[in-house]
Amino acid sequence: MASANKQHKRAQRAKTKAKQNRTQRNAAPVELDPNDDRIDFESVDLTELFKKMIDAEKTSQQAMCAAFLEDPLLEIVYEQEGEEGAMDFILAALIEYRQWSTEADEAGALAWIESPEFQAAYLAASEALMQK
Repeated sequence: MASANKQHKRAQRAKTKAKQNRTQRNAAPVELDPNDDRIDFESVDLTELFKKMIDAEKTSQQAMCAAFLEDPLLEIVYEQEGEEGAMDFILAALIEYRQWSTEADEAGALAWIESPEFQAAYLAASEALMQK
């Protein structure tokens, strides 16, 4: 588990990234190089993933975290962006999920992610996934 300072920095980056994502979704679409095989994660529609997560959350928060962590998109993000970029994406996606599922503001979503209950559920889901 990262230190509190590192978690705070990651959360701030994720918060900024989530705000940028919302702003960019409202802006005109950007033309991408057709020869670039990389995925533009800022324009990826996460609605299907969020639907899986909200269904799993009815079981438990750990099940919701597992549904999130098992999504193949996370592996692609890690391969393209590396560990730090993947962490930023994960935090931004979780903030967006919380805002989408509960209409919480960014501060509320971030508080949910930083809560001991969520941290324990996320860690347990991560460990269960690694054991598979």
